Order: sequence, then structure tokens, then C-alpha cells
Amino acid sequence: MAWQFILTSIIWDQNRPMFSSPQVQRTTVTLTFNDGSRSVVSVKLPLSGKLAEVLNSQDQFLDVISGTGEAYFIAKSKVARAEATEIPQAKLNQQRRGADQAQFNPYAVLGIQSTASKEEIRSAYVALVKMYHPDRFLTLDLPQEMKDYAASMQARINLAYEQIS
Repeated sequence: MAWQFILTSIIWDQNRPMFSSPQVQRTTVTLTFNDGSRSVVSVKLPLSGKLAEVLNSQDQFLDVISGTGEAYFIAKSKVARAEATEIPQAKLNQQRRGADQAQFNPYAVLGIQSTASKEEIRSAYVALVKMYHPDRFLTLDLPQEMKDYAASMQARINLAYEQIS
């Protein structure tokens, strides 16, 4: 009987990959170079997810993606300073996915032009706050990821409004 169970589980396991590739983790970082110039990029993290391990490893290059989506390597010897950039992520936002790029654009988050008047900015802010406020979803039976999404969108909306006004 025991060998039958083992044989069945071996056959069942042949239908799925033995090893699944790990999810690549990235974080947004502002790099200051030796010449004083700055760049905001997405840096690939190790399995531990710690930026310090990437910066202090023996590797000579950083694996980065620019705000325009260009992937390249930067020599660590050219970097004078690296600062983690905290931008609340809203992964489910389909309409404003461009705002999730390496550089945070408060106008894109609010869905307005950079030439918008104070009244337009305020009305866009109020409309989005009403739409994404987490209290609006408290009584609904939604998955936790949807509630987290609403909370992260609220944080992005508030941050965008603070930066503009």
C-alpha cells in the first residue's frame, strides 16, 4: 500500500515543474553618482529582499531599470549614495499604471494636467478620495487585497495632493 501512494505522488508531481522560478523583487532607489548627478531607478533585490545586501555584495554592478523601462547595469564604483524611495504602490490600478513607474508623478495620480487650476486639482482630489476611501469598503465582503488596494490608492492620492498644493 505504501509504495502505491509513493508511486502515485511521483506520477502526480511529473505534471508540474520541480522548481518554480522565484518572483523577482525590485525597489525604487534614488542614486547619486560621484559627479553629483542623480537618477531614480528600480534595483533588483536578492531573495532576502534587502537593499543593503545588493549594495554591499561583491558584485561590481547594479541591475537596474529606468523610469522609461530601459534595463541596464550601473557600476557600483560610480555611485556615491543610494536612497530607498518610498512610493506607495497600487498594482491593480489599470487607468493610471504610468504613475507606478520609477518616478512618482502627482498629476498622473490625480488624473489632471500639470497646468490645472487649484479648483481642478481640488475637485479631482475630492472625487478620487470619495472613490478610493477605505471606509467605503468596510461593510462590503471584499477580499483583503482589494481593501489593501483601496488603502494604497488613498495613500497615493493624499501624497499627490500634498505635493501639488
